Order: sequence, then structure tokens, then C-alpha cells
Amino acid sequence: MATRAEHRAVVAAVLLLLAAAAQPAAAAAVGAGAGSAADGRSSGAAATGGARVPPAVRVRCTRVHVVKTGETCASVARAAGLTVGQFMLLNPNLTCAAMHHGQWVCNRGSAIGG
Repeated sequence: MATRAEHRAVVAAVLLLLAAAAQPAAAAAVGAGAGSAADGRSSGAAATGGARVPPAVRVRCTRVHVVKTGETCASVARAAGLTVGQFMLLNPNLTCAAMHHGQWVCNRGSAIGG
């Protein structure tokens, strides 16, 4: 069974990959002189003084699972045929250590950076 530190390492790696994938788009917007979005909101790069922030992830869940006593993020992910990293992308607000009996989690769908 994976430890909490291993879960955090997987989540951190996935977030870094998402941030790296978003950098070319952010660099293009900054390079084009975009300081604010067309709708008047400031872009992530401009709002943070040039530092790039990862985009929001939009999750479209197509199947949920009700957690049973004794289940962990790893066991639910494995049963759904997902890696823990994929499972965490589908459940961005989930804290594995606090997952409890009766909680609904997403175990099928898509996660798209926005």
C-alpha cells in the first residue's frame, strides 16, 4: 500500500507536468503583449508579476464510486483501472487521508487544463 508521502509525491509530479504543459501557452500570451484577458480579467502571468501559475483543471466526471470502509485512494484507483495520479486529477479536492465511508469520488471521466 502506498504511503501518504508517496501519494503527495505523485500529486506533486502531476501538478508539475500540468504546469509545464501550460507554460508554452502562457509564454505566447505574455510574448504577444497580453497583460489582461479580453474580458478584463488579468492573466495569470500578469497577475503574479510574471510568475506563471498552472491553469485551472476542469473535471468532467462520468462515473462515481461510494467509498467503503477500509478503502484508500490507491485501492479505489486500482479497482477503476487508474493510477493514483489519474485518480487524483479526477478528484482535485480530495485528501486521501480524510477519505471516509460513504464519500463519493470520481473514478471515470476527464480532467482538462483550462
